[in-house]
Amino acid sequence: MIENYYEYIIALTFILLAVIFIVNYCLSQYRKNLISFIQLNSNITLLATKDKIISINKVGLDFFGYGSLKELNDEHSSISDFFIESNGCINKHTYGKNWLAKLSSSPRDHFTVNIRGEVDNISQFFHIKVSKMRHNYIYLIGLNNISNLVREKEAIRTIADHDALTHIYNRVKFNSMFSEIIDSSLRHNEDFSIILFDIDHFKNVNDTYGHNVGDKVLVELVSLAKIGLRERDVFARWGGEEFVILSQRTNLKQAEQLANRLRKDIEAYSFEVVKKLTCSFGVSQYQVGNSKNELFQRVDEALYEAKDRGRNQVITK
Repeated sequence: MIENYYEYIIALTFILLAVIFIVNYCLSQYRKNLISFIQLNSNITLLATKDKIISINKVGLDFFGYGSLKELNDEHSSISDFFIESNGCINKHTYGKNWLAKLSSSPRDHFTVNIRGEVDNISQFFHIKVSKMRHNYIYLIGLNNISNLVREKEAIRTIADHDALTHIYNRVKFNSMFSEIIDSSLRHNEDFSIILFDIDHFKNVNDTYGHNVGDKVLVELVSLAKIGLRERDVFARWGGEEFVILSQRTNLKQAEQLANRLRKDIEAYSFEVVKKLTCSFGVSQYQVGNSKNELFQRVDEALYEAKDRGRNQVITK
């Protein structure tokens, strides 16, 4: 009876050892296959815990500017160290030390991060996907470079928002910003004013020199006007030879002074082909309760009054 018991224990021990061996072998093969997958992946791919980078492919090492995993780990314990603060992107502070767990459990398919490569020092955008492995709180992290897509979207947005000739804001973009600025001004109890101006006798320029020269004049005029504007001034092409400036934190008197400076600068400037030009200006300050149409009707009347009085002057209303 005792002999059978010992034989049973010995047999059971051998079975357990065999199971442990098989499990370890399978895990070893799994790790080898996983590391091979990481190394062969064309995107930046790595394995990490919240405190350590376990494995990273050559694509990742090259991008971050390291020759080996050891060199990387000597300076960084998390890939989030490389995340840059950027609009629409998560950074190392967004979710803190538990960012891997947060991203892996999120219903979102991916997040966006902005990372600066150590080699070329160029900021790149990535979709980051984090998947939790089944053991030891290890995470598989994939970074798919979407920089070209982001830049294409930015280029499309720029084209949609800007005038194709002068590269300042177009009327559509100006209108979309106008409501935001009204809301902001009311919240902070700040003044803002509108300056509307156009080129005097611009039709004569096109008739005399042709539309190509007319276009060149518009580009020169915009470049000249931008020099005299402040960062908070929103400058847009309203249509044809007509331009609008939304001057934030500016009352009527200050806007009139700005318009007069621009008028004098334009009058004194020597344009490449036509040499001398003047502009007429209408100026009006937003009053609480004004609709956009009421404000623009007022500034439009001021501009036409400036023209009726002989042009090359500033009229306020």
